[in-house]
This record gives sequence, structure tokens and C-alpha cells, in this order.
Amino acid sequence: MSRIHFRHGIPGAVPSAWVIHPDAGSSGQPPVVAVHGLNRETEVMANLLAPRADVTGRTIILPIFDRTSWRRYQRAACKQRSDWALLSLLRVLRDDGVIGHGRPDLSGFSGGAQFAHRFAWLHPNHVAGLCLVAPGWWTFPDARASFPLAIGGGFNGREFRLRANLKRFLDRDIRVSVGALDVQLDRNLRQDPEVNAAQGPHRVARARRWSAAVIRAARRVGVQPRVSFELMPNCVHSFSDCVANARLDRAFVPDFTSQTQTLPFRGQDQLEKVA
Repeated sequence: MSRIHFRHGIPGAVPSAWVIHPDAGSSGQPPVVAVHGLNRETEVMANLLAPRADVTGRTIILPIFDRTSWRRYQRAACKQRSDWALLSLLRVLRDDGVIGHGRPDLSGFSGGAQFAHRFAWLHPNHVAGLCLVAPGWWTFPDARASFPLAIGGGFNGREFRLRANLKRFLDRDIRVSVGALDVQLDRNLRQDPEVNAAQGPHRVARARRWSAAVIRAARRVGVQPRVSFELMPNCVHSFSDCVANARLDRAFVPDFTSQTQTLPFRGQDQLEKVA
């Protein structure tokens, strides 16, 4: 049975984390980093994901971006630089022999999915595959608007880096999932005219539009899109609900494959009505 260990961090520098070890010990496979939503229900996530450590033989890391040190962690390139904090955590875990040097897969739910795709965009060489589940809003591959809505804006380090990294960001497996019932306008869902006009009124519409935009951007820069889109049936905006009703844990902690997959885009029928 997998072992769940709490690892204390350094406030403001290295986040604390739950580390889930497979029962058989490290298999040398790259780890999976799983990032929480704004409610920070990391203990719930750890317990639901723990069986996958044994099934896949992969170590699972759940960083905890506490509200004091990383209040707006989901932006990654925020004032507190949660992206640097994750890099520091991974470096410490490698130095201590907890994980190897392979690039981790990165999964995120809600605010964690916001963080995950922005982190991978800023640091594409530090991430293998992405699993992005029901973020409230997205950074689009569009230079006509500024970060965090898109990758335009002034030529400061952040926005220039996003544009420069576009092709490398797109060249990976990207899974996008959202609950079919996740259309409620809850208090954590960003609502303003600019976001609604560009991305849609709710998480389902926004996930569809972002997936379609990423496919178009990949083709534009000569990258074969490796995107899958899943509308999870009977699921609301709840990690537990998505695991119970749609087996989200399997996508969140995927089986490791040493070869880059070149799967054709899946979910086209669910994106046909995207504007």
C-alpha cells in the first residue's frame, strides 16, 4: 500500500507538500505533480490519488501553496512567484533522492489547472505531459491581449518569454477535462466582461474555446496537436465528484510511457460549436 508523507517546506520559498510513494518503492519513473484548487483540499486529493502510485509505480507530489505565502499562486508568474517555488521544491526533492531527474507530468484541478498551464508555458523544459481540469479561466495563445488573459503586452520578461516558448509549450500531450455540469457561476469563477467575451460564461465553454485555440496555434507554428478534450458526464466542480464519476484519478496520474505519444486530437465532436 502506498505511503503518504507530509514534507514541511520553507515559508515563502519552498512549499510544503504531500509526497505519495508507491509501495514497491521508486521505480525510476518520473513523478507526477498534482496541484490543488483554490480550496486547497490537498489531503482529500492525496487520499484519492494514493492508489494510483501503486498502480503506476510513480511518486506523486502535491505541493501546498498556502494562502499566506502564495495567495494568487494560480497565476504562476505572480508577485510571490509560485512557479519559482515549485522549481525549488522539485530541486530539493531531487537533491534528497526522493525523485529522479526525469521531467514530471503536471496535473491541476481548477486553480491548479490555471497554475499548471501557465507554469508549463513559462518552463516548458521542466514539464512532460499536462492534465488540465476545469480551470476558471485560461491564458490563450493570442498576442492581442496581455497576460494572464493571453501572451501579448509589453516586452517584459514574462510576456516575451511566453511568446518565445509558444512552440515548445504546444509540443506535448495536453489533456483538457471539465465536468459536463460545471456551468455554475460560483464565487471562485472569474467574472468580468473581458473574460466572458473572450472565453465564455462558464468553465465548460472556456475549456472548449481554449482547446480549440491551442489546436489552431499548434498547426500555425507547425506542431502536430496532441490534445484530448473530455466532457466528464455527471460531474460538477468537485475533484472528488470527478474521481468518483469519471475516474479522473487515471488521467491525473497517468501510466508512464517513455515514448512521446503522437495521438490525433480527440474530442472534436465536443468542440464543433466553438466560436
